[in-house]
Amino acid sequence: MIIDTHTHLLDVGHWPDQWWDWVAEDWASKKPGRQAAAVRGRIEEGLIDSSGARMLSRMDQAGVDMSVLLPIDWGPDFTGTLPITEVVDKMLDLSDRSDGRLIPFGGIDPRGDGAAERVIEWFERGIRGLKLYPSCGWDPTSDAAMEIYAVCEARRAPVLFHTGHPLPVLEAERSNPLHLKDVVLEFPDLPVWLGHAGAPVWWAEALEVTKSGPNVRLEMSVWLWDDSDMDAEIEFTRKILEAGESVGFDRLMFGTDHVSGVKIRQPGFLPSIVGMYQRLPEHAARLGHAISPDQMSLIMGGVAARDLGLDT
Repeated sequence: MIIDTHTHLLDVGHWPDQWWDWVAEDWASKKPGRQAAAVRGRIEEGLIDSSGARMLSRMDQAGVDMSVLLPIDWGPDFTGTLPITEVVDKMLDLSDRSDGRLIPFGGIDPRGDGAAERVIEWFERGIRGLKLYPSCGWDPTSDAAMEIYAVCEARRAPVLFHTGHPLPVLEAERSNPLHLKDVVLEFPDLPVWLGHAGAPVWWAEALEVTKSGPNVRLEMSVWLWDDSDMDAEIEFTRKILEAGESVGFDRLMFGTDHVSGVKIRQPGFLPSIVGMYQRLPEHAARLGHAISPDQMSLIMGGVAARDLGLDT
């Protein structure tokens, strides 16, 4: 089974004005004479996949069985988004309509009123975990955040934290994995997924946090992209081997950061990333090591299935 543990399926209003403004400026800067205002209104439509049909089609193309949908609660400092309750409702609906192939997570900013109660309600309705993004402006060790972790630990439900470089409109330092070490120590039974495993700058820090608790996973998306060359694949293999030796292959998870909008990831993106992972044993052999079929099975979906309660 292949489970992509890091995907985003967007609809209108899921991401904020500040993000679209930044993208418009960035796109305009890449073509002389192009004005940001001329492209701003056309960007969002290229990133949405309202029905999830494109996501499912690309999963079929790549042989991916299931994908985790990660909504973001942008919090009070961003504008133009739908209420997070509506976004999570969409994730639950997409899961229902996909016969469970799309796995719904919730997203919450702990600063909101009744955040923990809302998370409890979502679990009762069928979410499988949470996506949390401290770089939106909150402290992952705050009392309000700790209350939410307690809710998740009681259910043994995974919490994926964004780690590594955040989106350009967000606070980078809050994405250092080391900020999560106290969380791991306080909640040893909580499955903590380190989203992106600190990529591209905090691999050592992500590995350190993983060593500090028995239920921390390294979710490995964005260390590889569809245009990664052979040198990048070899370096990625070295990281997989390092983690396998120091914490075990049962701490590693396949993820891609796939976004199924027509303009954001090319049709071959998902098959390319899957293929790179499937070449890990070949690259490991060249480096004088081995990654067994059982270890590959853990990475590609076994660890995620266990945390998500899909292996029972």
